[in-house]
Amino acid sequence: MKKFEDLVGVLDYVSYEKNNSYPINYISNNSKEIEDRDVFVAVRGNLADGHDYIDPAIAKGARVIIHEEDIAYRQGISYIRVKDARLALSQASSFLSGYPSKDLRLVAVTGSNGKTTTSRLIAHLCGEIFGKSGSIGTNKAFVGGEEIETSNTTPDIYKINKILQKAKDEGIETMALEASSHGLSQRRLDGLDIDYGIFTNLSEEHLDYHKNMENYFRAKMILFDKARVTLANIDDPYGKRAKDLYPSTISFGIDNPDADFRASDLIKKDGKISFKVKGREIILNTIADFEVYNTLAAIACLATMGASMDEIIRGLSTFKGLKSRFEYIKNDLGLNIIIDFAHTPRAFEAIFASIPKKASTYAVFGINGDRNKDFRRLIGEVTAKAKVFAILTTDDPKFDQVSRINADIIEGIKAYGGDFVIREDRKEAMAYALGKAKKGDYVLLLGKGEEQFIKLKGNEKTPYSERETLLGVLESL
Repeated sequence: MKKFEDLVGVLDYVSYEKNNSYPINYISNNSKEIEDRDVFVAVRGNLADGHDYIDPAIAKGARVIIHEEDIAYRQGISYIRVKDARLALSQASSFLSGYPSKDLRLVAVTGSNGKTTTSRLIAHLCGEIFGKSGSIGTNKAFVGGEEIETSNTTPDIYKINKILQKAKDEGIETMALEASSHGLSQRRLDGLDIDYGIFTNLSEEHLDYHKNMENYFRAKMILFDKARVTLANIDDPYGKRAKDLYPSTISFGIDNPDADFRASDLIKKDGKISFKVKGREIILNTIADFEVYNTLAAIACLATMGASMDEIIRGLSTFKGLKSRFEYIKNDLGLNIIIDFAHTPRAFEAIFASIPKKASTYAVFGINGDRNKDFRRLIGEVTAKAKVFAILTTDDPKFDQVSRINADIIEGIKAYGGDFVIREDRKEAMAYALGKAKKGDYVLLLGKGEEQFIKLKGNEKTPYSERETLLGVLESL
């Protein structure tokens, strides 16, 4: 049972005041999650300041408050003042959960695209080869057959530690997690014992937060500072730079002959891609070129762990892929309908490049309200350059307006003479695309993937399923 004095001993504190002797339960920076005898950490965020929620946290049962600013102390409540609340949150949560990452093989994957597939593939291969495994990432974590909902790609550190603690208790040996740039820069991985850090690629994204690509790249490299072993895609210019900055990095790629793990002899046939790595043939049940990079990252990681190519190839053969990652949807219209979570210019470009050139392609998509004008215009440019007909619709406008978001996308489309229509309702947009496409054409539903919500007003989540909406439209047709 942890006590106040124990907690103080692991924190970089400025001052503290003990006003009760309650044993400590756990920790959170969300006042709504606080339970009796929990520690509440007042973190200043982008949209809210945790110092404004200290009283609600106390009302919920918090008996220890960690804070940065001057606040009025209340009788019976203990306080710890720190310089960095996010650092304190990571230090305290690791301590209270018993440092579970030290007893696990932990793999973290970062990059603009490919984090989910790569981390889930690594978890699958580790489970097939080394023993029980799990993963933490977009929408959910998978631990011992249980699915745990997650609110962010990289959850807050106290949530990660709780999941890792559960994994340890269930005898899991390996956990793979997605490391977002927000998560890294906001110290959500601080204190974790990371064995392998993987960099997939970098493209223009989240510049509303990072301001420029240099800051974005530096945020990604926080992972390389933490990981014992680092791996990078050196076909990507930022991956090559990562290799230069961290010379011991193990490399993978297709085009760069210096890659430690290189895919060669790529052949597309009958809806599959085959290629060779270390002289061994790999066959993927997809035509998506970017899946080769995801697979290379996993192969490089598992081989570095000590798995043989025979073991890796057997493990790849049993991987069924992920929903909404270049996923074909069966239909009676003779169309190639694909759902994909793609939401960046690079991801759009990669998907469009994978479609056979002779096919006509229609893409239903919108852009989040937190993307900047340049990002939206670039999405439009990529779509027009690929000669893809765009059906512009709604995708998490949040605090922005759908009409303004689409106007920015249209600027990019018009710059390259592309074709488009606007159907703000996603169901109507799908119906339009399916009605316009002819047998053999491709209809891409991009952006929402497996998310079970849409943010129409601020960060309020309205229930929404891309798959269910599509199935409803198909049934009506």
